[in-house]
Amino acid sequence: MDRLQRIELVVPRPGWLTAGAIRLGLLSLFVVLVAMVRPRITPGNAGWVTLVGALAAVFGAAAFLVATRRIALRLPLVERSERVADAVFVLLRRLGLPLLGLAFFLLWTFVYIAVWWAHPEDAFRGLEPHPRFADFFYTAVSTAFVSPPGDIVAHSRGARAATVIEMLTAVALASTYLSSFVDWHRRSDSEHGREILVPPPREADEH
Repeated sequence: MDRLQRIELVVPRPGWLTAGAIRLGLLSLFVVLVAMVRPRITPGNAGWVTLVGALAAVFGAAAFLVATRRIALRLPLVERSERVADAVFVLLRRLGLPLLGLAFFLLWTFVYIAVWWAHPEDAFRGLEPHPRFADFFYTAVSTAFVSPPGDIVAHSRGARAATVIEMLTAVALASTYLSSFVDWHRRSDSEHGREILVPPPREADEH
């Protein structure tokens, strides 16, 4: 019995169950939940939905700036521009691409709702008179992967411009996230105009 009590039951975590895999699973779960949302959006309440999205975007941007500032204060003393850039890269790595993608998808979902609110009859082709939130989310996710949906087509000039801008920003976001794993800001002292004088190696004393 004493030996059995000394045995620690430790269940090792599977190697594939990483933080990135967990975040990706949560993102997939959120996509499924959004697809199951039943309430429809009308031209009358689309303005309120757009307002909620704008407030959420402002709050998210403020939280990102605060987190970036806290990380920048903990970094080594370097130039301010480099310290801010390094802090942004550190925060991007901490958030992970799935969570960044989720925020990106939601942002453009509210943008498309705002475009449809401005011109409900001309903005998109393929939408019902009272579409669901999931329809705009589906459009945002598909367009982010540079593959706009074929059943919901941007028709007005504003909607077409929004889809092009989303594709450009999606490529830029992915490039920025991938570059956060590479230290582009490391510079040698010679690039800063300083020269390091390395003393010659000592010769062994001859006895």
